Amino acid sequence: MEKLFIFIILAIIQGITEPIPVSSSGHLVIAKSLFGLQTTDATLEIILHAGSLIAIIIYFYKDIKDLVVLGLGYFIKPTKQKQPYFLYGLKLIVATIPAGIIGLLFKDTLEASLNSPKFAGGFLLYTALILFIASRIQPNKSSKEFGFKNALLTGLAQALALLPGVSRSGSTNAASLIQGYDVDTSMRFAFLMFIPIALVVILSGIPDMLSNPEFGSLFVPYMIAMVVSGVVTFYSIRLFKIILVKRKLHYFAYYCVFIGIFTILFIG
Repeated sequence: MEKLFIFIILAIIQGITEPIPVSSSGHLVIAKSLFGLQTTDATLEIILHAGSLIAIIIYFYKDIKDLVVLGLGYFIKPTKQKQPYFLYGLKLIVATIPAGIIGLLFKDTLEASLNSPKFAGGFLLYTALILFIASRIQPNKSSKEFGFKNALLTGLAQALALLPGVSRSGSTNAASLIQGYDVDTSMRFAFLMFIPIALVVILSGIPDMLSNPEFGSLFVPYMIAMVVSGVVTFYSIRLFKIILVKRKLHYFAYYCVFIGIFTILFIG
């Protein structure tokens, strides 16, 4: 029962901080340390991110359906109507490559970093820096199409977010905004590009999850935590869109500075 309570608290933290630009992984590392919860693998993190992934798929269901139906349909019957969706899908793949390569090459190192609060605290300061920079960029009110180079640059920002303390939504949206894209374009691309990398991380982590001796006994708490993470993530995405539109990213930069310094000095 105690672990279920801790898992639910961590799921709420994950759900809030996955879309909000303050680093979900960093906050999970800090929260686990405060609860005295030490894990030998990334089972809990994978479960919680699976909940967030499901929420993102539901929120962007129409975009995903168009990419699948029209984008893949381009292979069967190429048309001008389908071509933009096909190209958009290719750009998402390009954006996923950096994080995919780094995640596979440094899997063990990245998992070990999930138990280092001071490490997360240091990279929260990096998150604060990119949020400060993005908050100074004047909003682009007109929409322009993502190019392959833009997709790759945003993908590099996502690769850095594999480190605890680096906000994925913060770094990817900031990268898009800095490149001159409007809020809707930045947010849609940033969250859609999370889907393939999250699937890779979750699928590659399944063998470790199944070999975890506690997985069977904690299956129900894990599933409850996943549902809670998903529900909270869904509504946090809505809140994040309001934040982006109002250009209030600097408030989260202040928060990341405070939490980062506090973590470095007093936690872990």
